[in-house]
Amino acid sequence: MTEQTRSLTAIMFTDIVGYTSLVAQDEAKAIQVRERYRDIMRVLVEQFQGKVVDATGDEFLVTFQSALRAVDCALAIQTALRDDPDLRLRIGIHLGEVVKQGEEVIGDGVNVASRIRPLAEPGGICISESVLHLVRNRSHFRADSLGSRALKNVDQPVKVFALAAEPSSARPRSRRRRVIPVIVGVAVLLLILYAIYAANRAAILSRIVLAAPRLFVDPVEQRIGFATTADGVRIAYATTGQGPPVVSVVGWATHLERGLGSPMYDSVGVIHWLSKRYFLVRYDGRGFGLSDRNVNDFSLDARVRDLETVADALGFGQFAIYAMSAGGPAAIAYTVRHPERVSRLILADSSAGGARYGTERRRQWDGMIPLFRTSWDSPVVRSMMTIFLFPNANEVEQRLVNEFLRISGDGPAVADFFQEHMEIDTRKLAMQIALPTLVVHGAEDIIIPLESGREVASLIPGARFEIISGADHEQGAYGSAEVRKVVDEFLAPLLSN
Repeated sequence: MTEQTRSLTAIMFTDIVGYTSLVAQDEAKAIQVRERYRDIMRVLVEQFQGKVVDATGDEFLVTFQSALRAVDCALAIQTALRDDPDLRLRIGIHLGEVVKQGEEVIGDGVNVASRIRPLAEPGGICISESVLHLVRNRSHFRADSLGSRALKNVDQPVKVFALAAEPSSARPRSRRRRVIPVIVGVAVLLLILYAIYAANRAAILSRIVLAAPRLFVDPVEQRIGFATTADGVRIAYATTGQGPPVVSVVGWATHLERGLGSPMYDSVGVIHWLSKRYFLVRYDGRGFGLSDRNVNDFSLDARVRDLETVADALGFGQFAIYAMSAGGPAAIAYTVRHPERVSRLILADSSAGGARYGTERRRQWDGMIPLFRTSWDSPVVRSMMTIFLFPNANEVEQRLVNEFLRISGDGPAVADFFQEHMEIDTRKLAMQIALPTLVVHGAEDIIIPLESGREVASLIPGARFEIISGADHEQGAYGSAEVRKVVDEFLAPLLSN
């Protein structure tokens, strides 16, 4: 007989609004919607360390060890699906005691969660009071009371709350008809304008954020050029500033014209910072931005060829490399092949390659890569990547990143890039580097964990390793004052020379 265990568990139930009607109207489309729904759910549930207990029809039963993870997962799901008219979900979450018998989960807690779910609006989330008690001090969502509800087959009424990610100030205000003869025209106009803003607040603000660097910051006078690699791929590069040359290596999600930086434009002034004292070179890797898009070779050798081509086109003797995130492996390989040309090497929030990712992280990528290949045009799929890269971003920032991901590259390129990245391992190459190297890493980076940076630093003889306290992936790579200070100190000898 299978052993039974009891535990306090966060239970999440989801279903698709109108799915039964869709099956009756268009069965083939219903199957496609259901499969897309299941793919997205499995990836996001795993990302938030949940467990799918049952997935029957259009329903999902998921358990979490943490109420906060359950709530954050629900918010991420609804955020990812907000632009998909075919996938309007209702989500219910309850914290209660359940009985686990093998793979089966039963008990009053499961029943309560299933009864709370229908109370949610399409695209909404409802939680019980037991969940709210554990997450109420968090500031990234709002809970509105729906009162006590009598639920079927539940002895006592349950207090239910509707959850939303937006702050209360951003919610559309209720519209009441007011007849004030003198100012009715003005009042109606103001209400319409406010309603438009409130309903589209995130989209409007994201457009403002996109435009702000161009409107309010001294314009960057970049010079764009093109060079062709040995395998016939045209690579776009841009230069700014004057001084010793520094080449920035990122690898993907760049666009020299449409974005002042990458992956979130130049919101923290990286280009201005480095261009003040250095001849800064940025380039769009193959498959992205202004570089040739129709390519299928994203191997380590191909990425090194891109860097070689840019450096040769500019006629550099020696230059420093500032490699961020997925640009690290190409920078390591280039440095080993051309040590006489690299004056200093910076590896910021990077790793030896995707082959060093743990089992759990590889499973996440294995689930996402096929979706990138087939459905990158969908804002829903790009939202998955946005949430994966920036789990703490607000809605405006999420829309900003989502739009930039759309602009910078196509689905097959993104999929091929990361498919190859999962096989790259530059540990043996790193051990051959014999020049000044700075490895800097954000302590709170969950995209490329701190241990990855520590490993790279330990492999490179004499490498300087700096941990940026409290920094996430973007802050550890370039976005914090502390990392800029460390980088300035490391590059200072170039100015004296």
